[in-house]
Amino acid sequence: MSDKVPVRIGLVGCGLHGNNLAQVVVRSDLLRLVGCADPDEDAARRAAALARDVGVYPSVDALLQSCAVDAIVIAAPHDQLGPASLAAIRAGKHVLLEKPMAMDEDEARQVERAAEAAEVNCMVGYSFRFSMGRYVHDLLTAGAVGEIQTISGSIGTGPMNRGWTAKPECGGGPLLYVGCHLVDFLFWFTGAEAASVSAEVRRRGDTGTDETSAIQIAMANGVLAQFMVTQAAPAFFYDLHVYGRAGAIALRGRNFLQFDVEVISTVLPAFQEPTVVRPTIRRDNISMMLVPELEEFARSITERRPPAITASDGRRVCAVLDAIVESGRSGQPQNLQTVAAR
Repeated sequence: MSDKVPVRIGLVGCGLHGNNLAQVVVRSDLLRLVGCADPDEDAARRAAALARDVGVYPSVDALLQSCAVDAIVIAAPHDQLGPASLAAIRAGKHVLLEKPMAMDEDEARQVERAAEAAEVNCMVGYSFRFSMGRYVHDLLTAGAVGEIQTISGSIGTGPMNRGWTAKPECGGGPLLYVGCHLVDFLFWFTGAEAASVSAEVRRRGDTGTDETSAIQIAMANGVLAQFMVTQAAPAFFYDLHVYGRAGAIALRGRNFLQFDVEVISTVLPAFQEPTVVRPTIRRDNISMMLVPELEEFARSITERRPPAITASDGRRVCAVLDAIVESGRSGQPQNLQTVAAR
């Protein structure tokens, strides 16, 4: 495929986030929206109306059978991510699927292996990497904190009372919905494998979804992480702290657009004193984080290279999420022993 020809995108899942992703495709010269699939025909039509000559379909199978696409972007509920991805991959299409990729590691491994066998790109949509996370990653790459010792963080939402996010059988609850971002950051920032996981998971008495989880993860390189994930918050928030022998970085935010990064470093002259960086707010969160994400996916296809976030990356996160759930259930630590090699 020439890098001058837009990648033809079929969108599966046209709810709130799916509509945002459709707007990304329409805004980017690297992508072209050609089909939208959702069992809710009105939702599919709303997304399709953002561009010209976009087909509307009731399912991923119908889209694949009737629409000429190069790649599928999937923004479905968690329990539908794996099946939709496998359908697209087995049809020979590249796939970008929303986090956390699958309901568990076994399902994630099926997607990973299918993509390898079909020789197509499979990218997991950890969009935080393309906005707030990249500022922290860039500072770590520059050596701001030296050797990382510990990472702590918390992320939460308001109560998840309705819809699929309130149903355990659909993968509802904040652990899979937002907590997965903290685990992804941990792998990305440390470049290490997870060795063990301990967690206490408290569940809601009404829905059965996880309400608040307290988590400790030991990495194979010695980094220790402590995370808290909750839906018992008044609104969405995230806080992350990285501590090293030469400095510290703190990321704080209450939405996707407005966040700050505080840095102190004994090795970078610009940060000898505590310094707060507030990135410039662009048009909206679609421009700030989703456009860079999908354009990386498009470039990985046209340049015939792996995407920035691979199926293997997503599967490792799922393995840790599984361990958190099991530790919370059993009350026992879980040993992972080089998750990526299993």
